[in-house]
Amino acid sequence: MPYQESPHYVDETPGTKYYCTCGESANKPYCDGSHETKNTGKSPMEFEVKSACRMVICDCGKSKTSPKCDGSHSE
Repeated sequence: MPYQESPHYVDETPGTKYYCTCGESANKPYCDGSHETKNTGKSPMEFEVKSACRMVICDCGKSKTSPKCDGSHSE
């Protein structure tokens, strides 16, 4: 499953999250370990969510504010 040109909208709960950065997870935007089984050379993005919120998570691999989307997919 490759990168896509649109973000994921997620209602997050507090805690440590691991977001996919390789584009191969079947559980996007979360990591499912595909980076290891497919030898992508990438690692998941660890991110601490401080409080419940709605997040926009990058799935194009271009965001400079990863894991949050910065609109780079539109450029």
